[in-house]
Amino acid sequence: MDRNAIAGKDTKVFLFDMGNVVVKGIGISEKIAKRLGVPRDQFELDYHHWIYPLMEGEISAEQYWRHAEKVFGKRIEEDLMATCFTPYLNSEVVETITRLRNLGYRVVCASNTYASHWEILRKMDALSLFDALYPSHEVGLSKPAHAYFRHILEAEGVKASEAYFVDDSIEHIESARTMGIPSLHYSGKAASRELKRVFEPLLG
Repeated sequence: MDRNAIAGKDTKVFLFDMGNVVVKGIGISEKIAKRLGVPRDQFELDYHHWIYPLMEGEISAEQYWRHAEKVFGKRIEEDLMATCFTPYLNSEVVETITRLRNLGYRVVCASNTYASHWEILRKMDALSLFDALYPSHEVGLSKPAHAYFRHILEAEGVKASEAYFVDDSIEHIESARTMGIPSLHYSGKAASRELKRVFEPLLG
């Protein structure tokens, strides 16, 4: 399964990633580095060690910022992961999800995220697009782990072949495909064209 498979009528549940798929404008590293007054690569060198613990709910944003204060020698009085997070809806994917649901298909959110980001997405009504939500910080698992996908398949009561996954990360896509989940790598200049190619036969 090495290319973007066409979504089929036998699919029972569609899994959509959130960041860079349903919403755009999710980058925060550069903004945070500027607020802290440190080089971006210096901030990211530390921050990347904490991404998965944050995404899987092992630590809170507050715990990370107390750690960051010591690393960067600065007082941090706000959750910069929240204040620097300014997403906006991606209309073509929102339309695809809406059309799928209008046709009676079940669509769920399969997203690696943080609690503070999730709350912002909730306030902008991005979460109401879905029939069910599987945010990593609540599930306690994250992509690309097979356990994350298995959790969703089991919760939805479907086989891998009965699901369809859309994500911008090729690592996540390849993990899903090795489990037998048909997938669309939604990324780059071809993203819009591939989205249409994959879904138009189903949506009409």
